[in-house]
Amino acid sequence: MLFRRLILCAVAIGVVAGVVLGLAEQVTTAPLIEAAEQYEVADHAAAGHHHHDHAWAPADGGQRMFFTVVASIGVAIGFALMLLVAMSLARVLHGRPTTPLRGLVWGAGAFGVVFVAPALGLAPELPGAPAADLAARQLWWIATVGLVGFSLWTVIFVPGRMKWAALLLLPLPYLYGAPLPSAEPGSTNAALVTLHQQFVWATAGTNLVLWVILGVLCGWAMQRWIAPALINTPRPEPARA
Repeated sequence: MLFRRLILCAVAIGVVAGVVLGLAEQVTTAPLIEAAEQYEVADHAAAGHHHHDHAWAPADGGQRMFFTVVASIGVAIGFALMLLVAMSLARVLHGRPTTPLRGLVWGAGAFGVVFVAPALGLAPELPGAPAADLAARQLWWIATVGLVGFSLWTVIFVPGRMKWAALLLLPLPYLYGAPLPSAEPGSTNAALVTLHQQFVWATAGTNLVLWVILGVLCGWAMQRWIAPALINTPRPEPARA
């Protein structure tokens, strides 16, 4: 029963938030990406690189919008499920109920963990911009989100001195350093600086809207659908010294 409610709520919330995100991106980040792609094509042409004819990509216009919205829905469903599970654990382990207003706080916190924390080392990237190895960036992103999320969870929910020790984990990803691109930006890349700055702010805005919607809707779903299924869930006994 609980698992089914979590999945159904995550799907419903993800569809709503994903559609809003996908449509918002059409007027915020999509024009910037298309402009940057023109520089990328020019760079490839100047370097003698040619795209293969069989390489498929969504056509501009309705097809590209459709796949953007579909991808946004998939991402939003995954984030909604993670947020619902985290809220459920806070309710079961620490007795913290969730309302739509508290869900707003959860959404803001998740925005800080999932977007702001990794963006401090790896800013959102435009096509054609120099970038480090993809696997290295992914590992650094996962490690940063995991460490920051664990630290904040410990500070908020775990009593005692351990919460202060957890704060020591926050700077570790930045002390280690995010992966840096091996190549220096060229003359064409310098023209992308303004576009890149606009893209970072636009991406931050759309992500903030996404997490606000997810937080409020997940808080409502917890109060209306998930919490009743958690009433009979036994809380673990605190460990004895």
